[in-house]
Amino acid sequence: MHEHVYPTYTVDGIGMDGPGWYLAPETRRRPMPAARAVSVKVPGRSGDLPIVGLDLEPTAFALDLHVLPVRPDGAEGGFEALEHNLEALAAAFGVRHRLLDVRYHAAPGIVRRAEATALAASEPMVDVGNAVARLQVLLTVPGAIWRDVATATWTGALPSAAQAVTPLAGSTAPVTDAVLRITGPAVNPQVGDVVSGGTLAWDGVLAAGERLLLDCAALHAAKVAGDTWDLAAGTDVTGGVSSAGPGSASRWLHLTPAISGGDPHSRSVTVTSSATGTTGASGLQIRARRAYL
Repeated sequence: MHEHVYPTYTVDGIGMDGPGWYLAPETRRRPMPAARAVSVKVPGRSGDLPIVGLDLEPTAFALDLHVLPVRPDGAEGGFEALEHNLEALAAAFGVRHRLLDVRYHAAPGIVRRAEATALAASEPMVDVGNAVARLQVLLTVPGAIWRDVATATWTGALPSAAQAVTPLAGSTAPVTDAVLRITGPAVNPQVGDVVSGGTLAWDGVLAAGERLLLDCAALHAAKVAGDTWDLAAGTDVTGGVSSAGPGSASRWLHLTPAISGGDPHSRSVTVTSSATGTTGASGLQIRARRAYL
């Protein structure tokens, strides 16, 4: 009876509002990450030095579950069904060999995904007489950021002045794991993020039909032939890449959203691109998922 309640969560595809349990109202909204505090004091100057671009702390939140004496088919099952439901939840949150796929369903069609782990689970508070229980599970998102479920691909021009990466519109956090694909012919191509000022450049020559793949999360570049996004299928050319801007030592090209025209509902990611020796066949593509605080 709780399958269509919004907002809600799923964990590895298991609904947190199912026949055997449902979420308490106070744990239904995903939390926002906090910035990691940095304090730099200088003698002779009041206060702290202002610092921008602070990293985020891991996000921790609790799922407070009411567990019912109901079987998977919705039939009443007494204390036996309650025990089976508690064991099923223990199995769902007890995964330790990988991170959990946690998805926040805000409304129909609005899903945010994060990889999380269960830090702890409280001892279930069991009402034996009524065969009901309450279980609280503490989750943490080590990466702090929530993402879209599906990856989108955007096609732009090379070279070009500022152009909006439309599939990333609506993001509230920088996208740091995009894969860029530059299609030749192009000499010394470069891509820049307008908001952060970061740039990603490659010192080399792409012939017509060749493509340069740049994995911003893995800090890996490859030159490939043909229509592919597989870096393993090409020649490693990472040594020819140079990057600049905030965080470029650990992630290339932070694609950073900014509010447009004073409207907080209008958030866009904008990039520039440059190269010499280009033709109408040259181009830039970006494959990524939106990121959310």
